[in-house]
Amino acid sequence: MRLHDASHGRLITMRHEEKFICSDRQLFLLEHRLRSVLPPDGHQMGEGYRIRSLYLDTLDDRLYRESLNGVERRHKYRIRFYNLADDLFRLERKDTVGSLKQKVSARLSKEEVQAFLNGEGIDPKDTELLNEVHILQNAEGLRPVCVVDYFRTAFVYPLGNIRITFDRNISCTHRTMDFFREDALLLPVTPRGRHVLEVKFDGILPGFVAAALNIGELERISFSKYAYARNVIENNGRKEEGYEF
Repeated sequence: MRLHDASHGRLITMRHEEKFICSDRQLFLLEHRLRSVLPPDGHQMGEGYRIRSLYLDTLDDRLYRESLNGVERRHKYRIRFYNLADDLFRLERKDTVGSLKQKVSARLSKEEVQAFLNGEGIDPKDTELLNEVHILQNAEGLRPVCVVDYFRTAFVYPLGNIRITFDRNISCTHRTMDFFREDALLLPVTPRGRHVLEVKFDGILPGFVAAALNIGELERISFSKYAYARNVIENNGRKEEGYEF
């Protein structure tokens, strides 16, 4: 779907993103069914890959509060890398308009990420996203607030830009300086044996994909890894009642 972004005077493409909670049994069944109809993500090695994200927020936690309150039009900012390899870091802004999502990104070096962790400013360079983050740092004190880590298995289909992912072992820490550490001490975000299925697509989900996902018992949820992680951190590893699956 294409929407007009009045703030920048351009058309932007947004995607549907539906999220579900699944058990170990459901995950095993769904993976088996999807492997018969969709290829795996070409970037993953073996069963999947590890993702670690450093989430950013303002001094007054404006982005966290907007997520909790379900603000119709909101953003999240994060720095992400894969399999704990230090050759590719991406600064990302994820936009939400209702149930539609969009992501824009810019590449960073490990040295730039470390400088940001140390409290130094992001060099705006010549990209709009880096300039935007630079402005937010100065205007609202945008800074690192937590780390989220998980293991992802992904399936893709080019028609309709379909991407289906399973995220296992979602965990977090408030110790942002441990972002690069393999042995970082992490708190579980989801209960044992509970995983997150994400279904992302443009337009309409093809019937054969919908049929593979239809096992008659999936629970659709509104789920933000960042918001859930912050809740766990703020409650010393416990989840408030409203956050239970």
